[in-house]
Amino acid sequence: MDTTNIAKKRVAIIGTGPSGMSAMVAFKRSQLAGDAIPEIVAFEKQDQPGGLWNYTWRTGVDGHGEPVHSSMY
Repeated sequence: MDTTNIAKKRVAIIGTGPSGMSAMVAFKRSQLAGDAIPEIVAFEKQDQPGGLWNYTWRTGVDGHGEPVHSSMY
């Protein structure tokens, strides 16, 4: 694989729930294995990462009018 321009690329991960975290872990493992990886930028609309893994008894909407999803786990 040609990795000459990989350092110039950027990847956006939208959401830091289970899938976003899995993507970030995969990139980190690849980097630790010696592979060149692009710059990673993760975006999350909630105040903490975790998505469905975050436990909360609150449901409905938050202070910004965004839905607060029920805790799945």
